[in-house]
Formats: sequence, C-alpha cells, structure tokens
Amino acid sequence: MPLDVIQEKNLTEIIDYSLEYPSMVLSATKSGRITGTAELAYGLYVGYIAGVFFERFLAENKRFLNDDELADFYSRISARDAEITLKIKTCLKK
Repeated sequence: MPLDVIQEKNLTEIIDYSLEYPSMVLSATKSGRITGTAELAYGLYVGYIAGVFFERFLAENKRFLNDDELADFYSRISARDAEITLKIKTCLKK
C-alpha cells in the first residue's frame, strides 16, 4: 500500500521546506572542509529529506515504512529530481 494522503502531504512539505532553505541542507558542502560536488550535495539533500520524513513517520505510526511505502517515497523523490538538482546547482554556484 503506498503512502496515504497525510504522509504524502508531510513528504511534500519536507521537500518544499528543504528547497526553500537549501543553504541549511548544503551547509556541509559550503563549509570548505568537504569538496562540494553535485553528487554529494544530492545525497545530502535526499538524506535530509529521508531522515526528517522517516523520523516523523516512525513517531506517528510506531513502525517503519513497508516495501510499498518505501517504493512510493522514492518515486516521489525521483519525480522532483529535476527541481532538487536545479536548486543544488544554483546554491553551489553562489
């Protein structure tokens, strides 16, 4: 069973928030200690989104995502891949 409507809304809010404040998510790549490549930045972005979403899901449902929910989560992330990649490139060029 894919994510329900409330979980879809939560995921959308988390993605939107991370896109509004990219410097918060990408601060490690801009610190100078880590070479900021686009691949690393994308991993940080998806990791941030996944961490926040999974923590909230676990707190609300007292369980981890099942296989169908996890597949739905990643399909929703990949649907916004172009938007995330553009935000990363824009933020890293500043």
